Amino acid sequence: MAFQPTAITHEREARSRGEAFAVATVVRAERPTSCRPGDKAVIRSDGRLQGWIGGSCAQPTVISEALASLEDGEPRLVLLTPDGVAVPRTGLTVHQMSCFSGGVVEVFIEPFLPAPQLIICGVSPAAAAVASIGHVVGFEVVVVDALATPEDFPTASVVVDRIDPSAYPASRERFAIVATHGLWDEEALRQVLALETSYVGLVASVRRFEATIADLAMTGVDPERLARVACRPGIEIGARTFQEVALGIVADLVSRRRGVHGQGERVRVQVLTKVPVLHEDPICGMLVDPEVTPHRLEHDGHVWYYCAPRCLRTHAKQLGVNLADKVGQPSPARA
Repeated sequence: MAFQPTAITHEREARSRGEAFAVATVVRAERPTSCRPGDKAVIRSDGRLQGWIGGSCAQPTVISEALASLEDGEPRLVLLTPDGVAVPRTGLTVHQMSCFSGGVVEVFIEPFLPAPQLIICGVSPAAAAVASIGHVVGFEVVVVDALATPEDFPTASVVVDRIDPSAYPASRERFAIVATHGLWDEEALRQVLALETSYVGLVASVRRFEATIADLAMTGVDPERLARVACRPGIEIGARTFQEVALGIVADLVSRRRGVHGQGERVRVQVLTKVPVLHEDPICGMLVDPEVTPHRLEHDGHVWYYCAPRCLRTHAKQLGVNLADKVGQPSPARA
């Protein structure tokens, strides 16, 4: 087994940072190929590929499929063949990989999504109940309050007195509930809104909610971010106790994650780079990432992208283009 230590190292690093990533594993390879079954690579949410699953012929397609898997949370089995044709199999996606060396590669891509994070501001009974129930249904609970202690919140993974934005990567599925009951509502919302979150709810009466949002707007907080804050989070279950209120809040968050009960589209992990739109190499038919390949040609109002210099030269000859005058410039790297 060609088990790459570098891929393992990058996987551990991503896990320790609570980042979403995908692991691509070569499960079948027919010569001639530069990879072997068992070769692995980690694809981060910013599109970086760390490890080895083959050369430039395979990488753009694998990265594109990996980023898509992070968005929808579904694994993929990807087959790259010279002609892009294969016997249909359930769950198999076929792509053309017309490297001049030939070969067939089959790659299994599995997304690894960290547990959804639930940030709770406050030490109120409602906050404690939300933390307890949130932990039970699988949220990683973070409690924020100067008076909070790990003993008061035994189910919390983290207890801090304030939010350090650098400790919360944007590629994390994250929800926030502010249950500070008027003690520090404005500051709690200001800290939470500095993060990338899927949902923010303020436990407050309508009157206090409106006053809090108005005060934050006057201090310069982004109106678009303020518009995302929900008043009195939770689904209506006729709650009377703090525990029942918390149950309604957590049920609301779960339904938003799953996209049911009229809560809108399913919450997705934020991919830090767009899923690349791949272009077909006009000579070999391979799909090429225009933001990665340095081989391109502009001519007569058209732009073509190529997997290798040989395809560029062949196409230029077909078009009657003198490459001394038309030099393909490298595309900018993906941000």
